[in-house]
Amino acid sequence: MIYGCTNQECLWFGEGDALPQACPHCGHPVEERREESLTGDEWCRLGLFWAEAEPPQEERTLECFRRSAGLGSGWGTCNLGLCMEQGIGTQPDPRQAVWLYKQAVEMGSVAALCNLGVCLEQGIGTPQDPGGAAAMYLAAAEHGSARGQRLLAHCFEEGVGVEQDQAKAVEWLRTAALQGEASGQTALARHYEFGIGTDQDPELAVRWYEKAVQGGDPDGMCCLGWLKQTGKWVDPDPAGAVELYHRAAQMGSLRGMVQLGDCLMEGAGLPADPALAVEWYRKAAKEGDREAMFSLGLSYELGQGVAQDYTQAAHWYQQSAQLGSAAGMNNFAELLAKGRGVAQDLDKAMEWYKKAADLGNVYALYNLGWYLEQAGDLSKARDCYEKAKDQGMGSAYWSLGRMYEEGRGADQDPKQAYTLYREGAKKGNVNCICRLVRCLANGLGTQKDLPRASKLGAELLAEELSPQVLDNYGCRDELVMLLDVLNDMNE
Repeated sequence: MIYGCTNQECLWFGEGDALPQACPHCGHPVEERREESLTGDEWCRLGLFWAEAEPPQEERTLECFRRSAGLGSGWGTCNLGLCMEQGIGTQPDPRQAVWLYKQAVEMGSVAALCNLGVCLEQGIGTPQDPGGAAAMYLAAAEHGSARGQRLLAHCFEEGVGVEQDQAKAVEWLRTAALQGEASGQTALARHYEFGIGTDQDPELAVRWYEKAVQGGDPDGMCCLGWLKQTGKWVDPDPAGAVELYHRAAQMGSLRGMVQLGDCLMEGAGLPADPALAVEWYRKAAKEGDREAMFSLGLSYELGQGVAQDYTQAAHWYQQSAQLGSAAGMNNFAELLAKGRGVAQDLDKAMEWYKKAADLGNVYALYNLGWYLEQAGDLSKARDCYEKAKDQGMGSAYWSLGRMYEEGRGADQDPKQAYTLYREGAKKGNVNCICRLVRCLANGLGTQKDLPRASKLGAELLAEELSPQVLDNYGCRDELVMLLDVLNDMNE
């Protein structure tokens, strides 16, 4: 039995064995409707009823949209195209989807303009045509479509089919945001947060993130959660951040799952629960999120929330790396270089280090330098260390200091070595602290200062160094040399 709401402002449609007592949306009476009396748009409403059912009835959804399209409804034709594109109730047929979107556009469907634009931009069922995509988005935007306005802003932001223009992107995002489009509100807030195409404005960034959260946008929840977690422009509220991450994660946000997992792993805003953190990482990783894959690999490598398993760590790092994660590339390379969980293969490790370094990963840049140094290519190694130092990496100060101290890859210069060790020590680098103690104890590049050397050495040895710190290149050897220096001072 097909029935519809009698309220002309509601127009809800449903189907079942018995007539409901009232419309579940507005409470008005409902009436039975015969199939032959339904218009194309009414068939589309019935299709949406089945699409939103729990569980969705895909075959009936498809049938309703077919009936709608057959009666000339642009709305139903667009939705039928969506079924063809996504394989709802049928096998996916992207080419047929594009044809249907074009027909729906001819029928006046603004939504079809956006869908067709996405197909043209991404090459779904048709050759890629960035300019054509931008034209579709512009037409939708000018018809008042908030989604079209947001997609057009994306084109101006990234230079897709149009000349890149961040200011125009902000204009269109503002238009979409003012219409209440939650995704557009998040995107606009991000522009205000980072000063993209407009002046940085903390107040407007927070305000638009809050509006996006009110509109139910999971990405906005993650962004506002991050501000609350870090205390950026708002009062620190780790518990509030966790609440937002959890809401986003429950809505299927992969970023929300990862950020919630991070809070559970670190005990930020709630008691630490590494095992539950791993569950969230695993859920997001199964959906193809590369950051979740990296976090899952790290959990296996360190034995946090799961039993330590280098094979599993290597598997997830590799998955993450293949999806473009620079951190995943670096950590996978580390396991390859050390033969942990995978067969040792320094050549492959170097390939991954270089890929990660080219993407700006400072750890990979340093590690690349380390293995170049071991291979005797001191000039290239020093270049890597210099670049890593410029990005503030403590280990790079130590490696450059060694070069100046020993005259390997650089002119011997004890004063420069001492300066580098001192700066690296300020950053907490254990290797630099060990070398700094030795410089002070022996007057290497500076005046002897036995009391200070003794104090620094004793403070370092009193610390409980983590396995990750001890596993850093050269750390264990440096600690052995530190003990020798301290023993010599005490004799």
